[in-house]
Amino acid sequence: MTTRATFKLRGTVNGTIRPEIYGQFLSRRRWVADEALHNPGHPDADSDGLRRTVVDAITELGAPVVRWPGGCTGTSYEWERGVGPDRERTVDWHFGYDVGNGFGTAEFVAYCRRIGAEPQINLTTGTGSLREALAWVEYCNGTGDSAYANLRRSHGYDEPFDVRYWQIGNEEWGAWELGQVTARENAGRCREWAKAIKRFDPTLKVLAIGCFEPSQAVDWNLALLREAWEHIDYLTLHTYWPFEPESEGGDYARVLSGPYRTESAIVAIQGLVDLVAREKPGTPKPELAFTEWNCADATRFEMSPKWRPGETRYRTVDALAVASFLNVMQRQSDSVTLANFAQTINVVGALVVTDDQVVHESVYWPLQMQRHHSGTMSLAGDTACSAVPGETLERTPIELPSVDISASTDSGGTTLWLSVVNRDRNHPVHLALDLGLPLATNVVRVHQLHTEDPLARNTLTEPNRVAPRSDEVKLDDDLTIELPPSSYSILELTTTAPVVP
Repeated sequence: MTTRATFKLRGTVNGTIRPEIYGQFLSRRRWVADEALHNPGHPDADSDGLRRTVVDAITELGAPVVRWPGGCTGTSYEWERGVGPDRERTVDWHFGYDVGNGFGTAEFVAYCRRIGAEPQINLTTGTGSLREALAWVEYCNGTGDSAYANLRRSHGYDEPFDVRYWQIGNEEWGAWELGQVTARENAGRCREWAKAIKRFDPTLKVLAIGCFEPSQAVDWNLALLREAWEHIDYLTLHTYWPFEPESEGGDYARVLSGPYRTESAIVAIQGLVDLVAREKPGTPKPELAFTEWNCADATRFEMSPKWRPGETRYRTVDALAVASFLNVMQRQSDSVTLANFAQTINVVGALVVTDDQVVHESVYWPLQMQRHHSGTMSLAGDTACSAVPGETLERTPIELPSVDISASTDSGGTTLWLSVVNRDRNHPVHLALDLGLPLATNVVRVHQLHTEDPLARNTLTEPNRVAPRSDEVKLDDDLTIELPPSSYSILELTTTAPVVP
């Protein structure tokens, strides 16, 4: 049996796709930045102490921005312990165990420049003060004859680091976080911290921590927007889609429904921004930034200081969820303009890095595929398809469309990219295209991620079981193509005239 779907371009543009939505998140915790990336004693380490193979794999993702040092682990980070020649180990107070400080501010900035990314520093709100935060900004960006600018110079860095992105806070609405505050307390703190940062340099981009939890989102975000509106550039959100891999069916529909539900929530949060915009006419709106997002195995959390990476966790279906959220961010490009995939390495990571291996998780591949095969303009379109068959929706009381599509192009260009997720676990989809303009050729380039078993994953012994392939495929005369079940495909088509005049 084959399901049928149609996709019709409307001939209008949703918005500009900002490259910053393809950012990454790198925390300082053990077996992430510490040991997995920065490990001076490792045989693969370069002169900067970075493992070459790990850096190469990350570079391939083309991240325009990288967030560091946390996350939860960043709420107690003492930045002055990670600069200069003396780098004693300190306690990570969120996790309660000691960590190294060899990979500090200068090393992080150098790493970002090496992979072509802008550094995004998360200020310490749990145990830190405004004075400590401003000292960090001064250390990184100071150009005058001031104490912390001179401290940087004494460490061998005459030129400023020019860090443009500064985030205030991390999930302080949650009881697990050090420094939990109320919505009103967070709003006041973000207002004052952002105001001070902007006085130092009004061109810096300030990200304030918002809340995506349904029970708190309205009160938290409205308070923040009303208090700090004039001083912040981004309202940040975090979202994870949990799954239990040993549950019946591998939680297939549950994890795929996550991005689908998230899109409607984005529209709701943007509604709050638009509401406050009416109260503050003539001022720029803060944009939305997902500074943490991914699927997450709800049965496993690496909290122990003795934990070491030893196996993969992500299946093909999880890669489909990641691909769907990339589609969501493209479609919502007028709202979502920055994002950090959480994380790059090991802990809910795109890569599993052990002492002697670097393995691509399945979720690595949609990040790589869309970064290299996508345009800069999001195109409006309509997808007509059936729902994923009901028997797969036992834990998901919604009708989940079987096909998810995002269309993009480049300004003035004749290349059209269609990013297509077939969520149907059992049936291929016969996709008919109504593009409104002729193709130069019916032969299209197809970049595709697919396995016969949607629960298949790469392993340390089979590291290439889940990986994309690219082929040339001829469309049928009526512009249709068949795509396999549980697959992610990017169709690269060439038109005879610019897609957007």
